[in-house]
Formats: sequence, C-alpha cells, structure tokens
Amino acid sequence: MDTDDKLIVSKAFDTVSIAERQYICKTMGFLNPHQAAVVRREISRKIPSDISVEFYGGYKDAERCLFICFPEYLEPDYDSIISVLEITARDIDKMSHRDYLGSLMGLGIKRENIGDILPLEDRCYIFTKSDISGYIIDNLLKIGRHGVKICKRSLSEITVPEKKTEQVRTTVSSLRLDCILSGALNMSRGRAAELIRAEKVQVNFETADSISKMLSPDDLVSVRNFGRFKVAEIGGLTRKGRYGIIIEKFI
Repeated sequence: MDTDDKLIVSKAFDTVSIAERQYICKTMGFLNPHQAAVVRREISRKIPSDISVEFYGGYKDAERCLFICFPEYLEPDYDSIISVLEITARDIDKMSHRDYLGSLMGLGIKRENIGDILPLEDRCYIFTKSDISGYIIDNLLKIGRHGVKICKRSLSEITVPEKKTEQVRTTVSSLRLDCILSGALNMSRGRAAELIRAEKVQVNFETADSISKMLSPDDLVSVRNFGRFKVAEIGGLTRKGRYGIIIEKFI
C-alpha cells in the first residue's frame, strides 16, 4: 500500500473503534472505488463481531460511498448521514460535473465530504455528508457564472437513472493498457501512450504509470477529456492471434 492508502485504512480502523467504544453509528468520508476496495480488503477479518459495516453512497451502485460502522443492533438513519441536494437553473445544460465540483471546492469543502455528482437533463443531484448540507445551501449561489437554486431532498424522494453505456466490440493485439486504450477510443497506440505518460489516464481511480499495465475484466479506465470506459469482457484469441474484447463506454 502507498502512503495515502495506509492513511485511509488507519482512519477506517479508527472509525470502527469509535463505533465499538461509544455504541454509535460512525462514518468516515466518501471513498472512491479504489479506496473502498483497499478498506474492504484490509479490515474484512478484523471487524469486531458486534460491529456491522457498510459502504453506501445514497443510492444503488453509487460510485463514491461512505464507510459506515454501527453496532449490529442499530439501524442507520441514512437521511441523517447523507443529504441529496437538487440543483436547478435556467442554464443547467451548460454545467458539467467539473463545474459543480469546482464550485463546491471553491467553498473550501473537502472532496471527502462530497459523494457522487449526477448532472441530469433538467437538474443535478449532489450527494454530501449531511453535516455540511446547510453550509452548501447557504453559500452555493452560483455554478460558474450561472445562478442556481438548491433544494434538499430525502433519499427516498429521488430517482437515479441507470448509467447509459455504449458497447464497443474490437480486437487488440495485447491486453496492455496502451493497446486497449487505442482500440476503445479509436486512436493510435502512440497517441494512447502519450496520454498515459502525461498522467491523463487512470485505471480503477489510480493514475496509470506504465503503458504496459495489463488490464482485466471490470477494470475501469478514465481518460481526461475523453471520458471513461469499462473492460466488460475479454474473449479468446482470434485466428490472427488477437484478443476479442467488449468495452462499455459511459455516455
């Protein structure tokens, strides 16, 4: 584990310890999928028998999730833990995920206090830790140059649409990152290698540091300014010795 992962794991153990000692529901900040996977792996066999843990981000299949610890006899009140802020505006279609996140960070809010940001056609849902929702409502008056209205919703009020994906079938000579990136985004391997070396590519939320990194099914690849895709399936070799793969591109 690197230093950042060790710090996350240490905080997770502290969270479990507080929940156990004080008999309360205790959370730590929102984790991205990589961080959540590290915490799951490191604490899975070390959780006290009378403590339950959950990873929950406010809706099914949330990407960023809170780590929630509580005595097994308690039932967490999720609406007191996670708030959903509904953003509406006249120019809502001109605002991107980056705009929302940048405006929130501009208020001095740490990333760990913000969950998923879901821009939709006529609104945007922002999931936050409940203890900062009031501050956001009082102070987030604009997204970029656009005035906005904010309304707090309960988790049961909202409907989160399924993520839209497009399947791409292609063949690659190798399961290396540069090869799959080239096939998925229809670019040359040289261009794919440039993006990786420029640290513009992440695999499972970690910056890729090698063009020869081997990918596996379910790996999530994010490319700055190009979006993200998942390696949905890796088939066998074709007659020409190439791998048939299925890519799911997020639209």
